[in-house]
Amino acid sequence: MKNILTKIYFKYAGHIFSLLPWLLNFIPPRTLVVEASNMCVLNCPACTTVNLSKRAKGKMSFGVFKILLDGIDWKPKQINFSFAGEPLLNHELFKMIRYAKDKGIDSVVETNGMLLSGCIDELLDSGIYKLNIAFDGISQENISKYRRGMDFNVLLSAIRQLVATRARRNLRRPKVHLQFIVMKHNQDYIDRAIEMAKELEVDAIDFKSMIISVGLGFNREARQKHALEYLPDLEEFLRYKQIEGEWQLKENYRGFCTQVLSDAVIMWNGDVTVCSMDVQGDLVVGNILKSPLRKIWVSNKYSDLRQRILKRQLESCGDCGYLLGIFKSVKVKN
Repeated sequence: MKNILTKIYFKYAGHIFSLLPWLLNFIPPRTLVVEASNMCVLNCPACTTVNLSKRAKGKMSFGVFKILLDGIDWKPKQINFSFAGEPLLNHELFKMIRYAKDKGIDSVVETNGMLLSGCIDELLDSGIYKLNIAFDGISQENISKYRRGMDFNVLLSAIRQLVATRARRNLRRPKVHLQFIVMKHNQDYIDRAIEMAKELEVDAIDFKSMIISVGLGFNREARQKHALEYLPDLEEFLRYKQIEGEWQLKENYRGFCTQVLSDAVIMWNGDVTVCSMDVQGDLVVGNILKSPLRKIWVSNKYSDLRQRILKRQLESCGDCGYLLGIFKSVKVKN
């Protein structure tokens, strides 16, 4: 019943809140998207962080994170340590996760896995709820066509070590999910990826579709190049279609933005942005070092931008592939 009510809420809430955005003043964000770092050890071609980022590089300190959590007067459902960089580059990450856990808040971390082997015990000690690991291929040659700088053997070894250590310590958490972005060069290996996930004894493998939206900051030429090189042929995992030579989002993926209703994004320096795709920081509405998150959430600036996003009035919203993604999760472990 709870899941049904949630689906109904997100199906119709956008229409209500686009007309009456002030109502969200009474509904604080369910998810805090926390940028532990906006740096990375890889060089993926369609990643804004490594190719187009104009923001200063840095890592969130535990002090800033503590100000964030101590300044909220509600309990979010979870904290997602992701956004614009590799979280494991932040050596205070697990201290943050433990602090959140002590407050009854679960944490999810998304990682490319290259630094995982060096922090497994610390990760397991932190009380992390879920770990999502990039796994977009079945071999070094296959995965490095997009995850440039990835060492596939290092990745496999770290996953095996994590799963084995979790089992040896008789822990049920974190849930370990592999994340497979379906692209042209790996679309024929979905079944093999599922088999590898079973062999690795992770909990699930999640298949997602590629994004080349305007909000990522790429110009027309770059978008066309990425589209031709990476978009899959499988309609099941393709958000876009070609219209007069231009790749455009399919109509059935032009829904309203659920993230703006439920997520608050806090960058490494405390800046708060209204958009989960705003890796450049163009839509910053405040900073938690100056005002508590709730005060920023109910501010006129946040409310006005939220309404414009729900009405798809911002240029970056017009072709945002993040609104309704293609997501297929395959459970591989009981």
